[in-house]
Order: sequence, then C-alpha cells, then structure tokens
Amino acid sequence: MTQTTSFGKQGLGLVSIGREMRSAVLRMLGLTGLLVLAASAQAQDLSAPPQKTVTTPTETAPNLPGDAKTVAWSNSDVAEAVSMCRKQLAGMTLDFERLPPLKQGNCGTPVPILIRSIGSDPVVAIDPPATMTCKMAVALDTWLKEQVQPTATELFGTQVVKLRNAASYKCRNRYGGANTKISQHALANALDISAFVLASGERVTVLNDWPHVAPPMPTPKPNADAETRDAEMPEAAIAATKIMAVPALPPAPPPLAEPPGDQPLGEQPRGQPKSAFVKKMHLEACKMFGTVLGPEANDAHKDHFHLDMKPRRAANFCE
Repeated sequence: MTQTTSFGKQGLGLVSIGREMRSAVLRMLGLTGLLVLAASAQAQDLSAPPQKTVTTPTETAPNLPGDAKTVAWSNSDVAEAVSMCRKQLAGMTLDFERLPPLKQGNCGTPVPILIRSIGSDPVVAIDPPATMTCKMAVALDTWLKEQVQPTATELFGTQVVKLRNAASYKCRNRYGGANTKISQHALANALDISAFVLASGERVTVLNDWPHVAPPMPTPKPNADAETRDAEMPEAAIAATKIMAVPALPPAPPPLAEPPGDQPLGEQPRGQPKSAFVKKMHLEACKMFGTVLGPEANDAHKDHFHLDMKPRRAANFCE
C-alpha cells in the first residue's frame, strides 16, 4: 500500500508538470505567432510604395483696399487737412467744390476737392471733373502754367483749353488687381490724362500721337543658292558675274513734307508737333509729380499719362 500511495503522488506530480509544460509551450507558440504576424505586416509596409499626400493649392483671398475696416477721419484730421489745403490753393484760380471727407476701408482723403477747371487765361476744363487732393491740384496747376501752355504756344501757336480725364479717384489696387499694392487713385492722389484739346479744336492724344519706334529689322539670311552657285563657278566667272550685276540706280528724291494736321492712327510721322508735344509733356511732368507713367511703361498706359503725388525718398519715378 505504501508503494502504491507513493506512485500515485509521483503520477500526480508528473501530470502537474505536463500541464505547466503545455501552458509554457502554448504561450511560446502564441508569442511566436504574434512575432510572425508583426514581421509579415512590416514586410508588407516595406514592400508597398509610400503614399504621397496630395495637397490642393488654396487661392489667396483678395486683399481689396475697400474691404478693410473703415475708420472715419477724426475731426482733428479734417481740420488740419483743411488748413493745409487753404494754404496750398492760395493764389490759384480754380473752379472746384470741396467734397465731404472720403473714407472707404483704406481708401480716401480727409479733404477731397472736385475740380471742374483750372487757370484763368486760358481756363482749362477738366473733362469730366476730377476728384483729387489739394496737393495734386497744385502740381497740376504748376505743370500747366510752366510747361503745357508755353509748349503748346511754341508748337501750335495756341493753348490748351481742356484736359481729358481718363481716371481720378477710385478705391482700388494698382492695375485693379486683387492683391497688388494700393493705387494712388484710391487716395485721390492721382490723375490720368488721355488727351489735350487746343483752343483751335485740335486734339492731341497719347494713344495716337506718342512716337512709336519701329522694331528692328530681322537679320537677313545668306542666300544659300548663290553660295552654292559661286562654289561651283571659277573665280573669273564669279568676278564677271558680280561686275555684270544690275547697275546702280540714282538715289531716290527725299519724300515731300506733309502739311500739319490730324492724321489717322498709325500715320502720324515722327517729328511732327503733336509727337514732340506729348514727349515733352511726359518729360516735364517727371519734374513735377512723384510718379509719371506713359506708353513706354507698359501696355496698360499706352493711351494715357498717369500722374500722381506719391512721396519719394529719392528721385521721382518716371517711365
């Protein structure tokens, strides 16, 4: 009986050990399976091409000067500007109207004036009337008196009686862009002039009368047939051929000068008084205004002069 009991205890011990071994084996198998699955997943990630993140470009929101928050001019701002304007316009002859303060977002000026005409002998009409600052009016009056009228008298024997206003105050960016810098037109500090009308009724326009330089002629290509022919001919024959070429023609007489007067677009010859006038007006305006842009600046100014009083730290900007 004692042996039987002892054997039974040993059997139970073996059974317990077997169970522990099976549990250990199962745990090892489970861990091994997890490792295999992880390695397989990693291999798949490495074999698959990386996914690219596609971003759709977003459009830049318009930055229009009129959309900014409008803060009205203070009473002190207006009073100071009125005082300065009176001093600036002293001694000038103007048909003008003082407008209420302009403020629309970042646009406007505390003391805008609407000018219908400027000067007295002669009176120069602004057609249509232009809204501008007093400082801009002073520069315009000086330019008319010192340059426009003397040059018109010299070239045409008469004076300018009207300026064609292509644009004055308008709340916008430069070139009407959505994100360009604010235009001086938005500050009532600019005037675009497209034409000058003389007392005789004759019109001088920037579009028609600005002298345009013809583009350079293309370089002529060598005559390949002639070169091939010369290569196959003896030198004596080549010389004889060149000597027996078409005889020289007498020089053509110079073209007759055309009488002055209005001519269709594109037929105004260089050197005519109208071309000389618009060129000089552009040049002299560069001495009076902070910015002057004309047909040689870009295509946007092919038909007018842009004049403004933007402050410049160094020289005026002129194109």
